[in-house]
Parts: sequence; C-alpha cells; structure tokens
Amino acid sequence: MILDEQHKAAFDGYAKPLAKLEEAFKKAGYPKMTFRLFVDAFGNKMVSATPNRAAQKVICIEGDSPAQAVKDVAKGVWP
Repeated sequence: MILDEQHKAAFDGYAKPLAKLEEAFKKAGYPKMTFRLFVDAFGNKMVSATPNRAAQKVICIEGDSPAQAVKDVAKGVWP
C-alpha cells in the first residue's frame, strides 16, 4: 500500500483495514494488487487500486466509515 506522509492524517483509521484488504487480495491470487491512498483536489479521500499492470480503478471513500470504505473498495476492485 502506498500512503504519502502528507495524506497520512486524512487516512487515520482507514490505512490498517485497507492494508489488510490489500493483503487478502494478494493471498487470493492477485499478487500485484496495490492500493494508493490519496486526497484529491476537492479534499475527497480516494483509493487507487491497481490489480495488474493494465488496469487501475479509483474509488472515492469520502464520508465512509473505515468498515464501509473496505466494503466499497472491495466491491469496486473485484473483477
């Protein structure tokens, strides 16, 4: 998982559950799965998921609880 120091505070409480989700995808057969957590220009919390070299999906988790964010990212990434 990639989380820049400048966005670390915005993802307090979200980083650990999302890291566990990323690891679960890797164990399930997606070894190149990488999450990048960032804040967009409008201040929304976003997760960019790259399941392989050819695909990238971006999911907005602004307003979600950490548990809901995990659900939304899993649903948005699942091929």
